[in-house]
Amino acid sequence: MSDTARNVVLVSIDSLRADHCGFLGDDRGLTPTMDHLASTGTSFEAAVAPGPQTFSSMPAAFTGHHRELGSLDEYFGDTHWERRLTAIDDHLGRYTSVAEQFQELGYSTAGFSPNPWTSTASGFDRGFDHFADLAGESDDSWIRRLAGGVPGVDDSNKAVELTLNLLTGSSFFTPWESYYGQIEAVREQLSEPYFLWVFLLDTHYPFLPARKHRHEQSFYGMISSALRSEKVMRGRAQTMSDRTCESMQRSYRDSVRSVDSFLDRLRTDLADDDPAMIVHSDHGESFSDHGNYGHHHRQLYEENVHVPYIVNDGRCEATITDPTSLATIPEVALSIARYGRFEPGELTDAPAIATSECGTNRAIRDRQFKYLEHDGEPSLFELPLDPEEERDVSSEYPERCAESRSRLDRVQRHRLEMAAVSKAARVVAGSDRRL
Repeated sequence: MSDTARNVVLVSIDSLRADHCGFLGDDRGLTPTMDHLASTGTSFEAAVAPGPQTFSSMPAAFTGHHRELGSLDEYFGDTHWERRLTAIDDHLGRYTSVAEQFQELGYSTAGFSPNPWTSTASGFDRGFDHFADLAGESDDSWIRRLAGGVPGVDDSNKAVELTLNLLTGSSFFTPWESYYGQIEAVREQLSEPYFLWVFLLDTHYPFLPARKHRHEQSFYGMISSALRSEKVMRGRAQTMSDRTCESMQRSYRDSVRSVDSFLDRLRTDLADDDPAMIVHSDHGESFSDHGNYGHHHRQLYEENVHVPYIVNDGRCEATITDPTSLATIPEVALSIARYGRFEPGELTDAPAIATSECGTNRAIRDRQFKYLEHDGEPSLFELPLDPEEERDVSSEYPERCAESRSRLDRVQRHRLEMAAVSKAARVVAGSDRRL
């Protein structure tokens, strides 16, 4: 480690699409802070999320290793939700996380997460001296107790539930303002050098930004569109009206403004610490693109896996156009910690691969082509000519498809072999030894 070890801040943003960021081509002025960080740092213009959902993306972004593919049935738990948490925890127990590696380097570490898939229940607290599990905070607030005691008020009703979530900040809605004070207090306790990780949930459905961030949407429109879109965005219905979708996207854009405001405040408040900042989204979001909504469909089109990824260390300014996986985040962060710098050109050698949780959907991309498999059905898109992925050219390039499929198969076999070796080693050692 260098004599002048840098403080490192990692900010993970839920569900932020790349095409809503100015430095990636958007012209609506939603992300001035991110745009500044990109222009004075390193931006990865073709960053690829390891998966289309938090639980398939963040484990790789935190360890540098993709999750093992396959059924969740082998994992402990009475419900699908519990088995998924166990699977994530198993992955983070198998590989040393970025936080644990910072801790081994002598860093003070602190993490904040309101997302249950990146919580103590899933093992994301490993390696943190202080971990604020905002997803585990009790919903037993005075507002809920009061509502539960009012005759005729059914707090399981979707309209009532959404209103209570808005008031209490719960159930995938925890605005960053509600815990920013905790971040400030913990920062005062951290010794330098430190590693600080913050997960932002504001751009995750139901998109309920605070009033000061609502430039396009009214309060009524925000609540109304959230209620009308709820079944579709949760994967329990197929479509919504154009009017509802357009209104919901206004709420989403205001949510993007909200997370950019967080970055501006954090950057300002930590200016004296001069941290290297790494900012990324865990995956994107669909708004009727390819007939999909949200991310529960688990497909791997660009709206769901093309994400913003910025590294601003005050030393390197570059624009990387080659596809780069978020699985490179630990390598980047730890290179800055050890040597005070990183080499962005060395991060694009590995294939940029995205997979759904159980492997039914797979994608691999290079500078020109993106190969996808959805439930075994292949398709190929020439992204420079077809960024919207509207024209399947797989029949024109059968050899390219075969090569991509073979490469995905090799990577998948390697992941399964590494998982088997790791499990066997842990059984033999009878300990929690990890790779």
